[in-house]
Amino acid sequence: MRMKSKTLNQQLGAWAMAAAALGLTACSVVPEGSPTAGRAKVSLPAAQAGGQWVDLGGGEESLDSLDPNLTAPTLPTRVVGLRGADQSLLAVMVVQSNRSGLWPDRQAVRNACPQERGVHVEDVTAGSPTRTDCLRYKRWADGHDWLASRYPKLNAYLGSHQSLPTKPFGALDFRYNTEGGGYVLVQVLANRRLTEPVTRSNSDFLVAGRPAEEWARKVAQAARLSAVSLDGALNLPDFPMALPQ
Repeated sequence: MRMKSKTLNQQLGAWAMAAAALGLTACSVVPEGSPTAGRAKVSLPAAQAGGQWVDLGGGEESLDSLDPNLTAPTLPTRVVGLRGADQSLLAVMVVQSNRSGLWPDRQAVRNACPQERGVHVEDVTAGSPTRTDCLRYKRWADGHDWLASRYPKLNAYLGSHQSLPTKPFGALDFRYNTEGGGYVLVQVLANRRLTEPVTRSNSDFLVAGRPAEEWARKVAQAARLSAVSLDGALNLPDFPMALPQ
């Protein structure tokens, strides 16, 4: 991906700090100055660890396809990152959607939602030739070159901009398109301190991934609502774990 990086405008920075202070939830109204990707107007999760969301670039992009035989659509894309007070990158979020809700802008996207070892997959529209509702979440996404092999475009862009989150991190990928061609994609790479509790026993470890999976489902639902809403509001849920400010 070739994206031009820049800092978020003052309005977004002010909103991000206000969100952290007020504890805004996914049900909050999308504020003016929020990042956008096509028709998707993004309400970001509350900032963590005394940090703030920053813009990592945007443009018309064709992202990684989940099927090597299919080409991903070229659509407006926005990349943002959550930096802590020490400037470490805690999370990276990618959002992509149609430019508008008008019929000429709709995308015909064939379904692809492959099963994969070590990846939690929920394929709601399995077998549909016209719809996609694909949620994928991998708890351990930073090892064995998995990100580079599964998402080479994303990995190359983030690597070239020193924008990979601190390890260890998990990876969420949700893709949704309607029979009418509405399309939205949300990808999140998040340090696992944001998505999993501290484990102190084997039993803790066995259930540690559940909060992340529930959070991933909430992200997916927010994206579905964005795709069918009149204003494209994408109200993303907070991360399940709160870090010290």
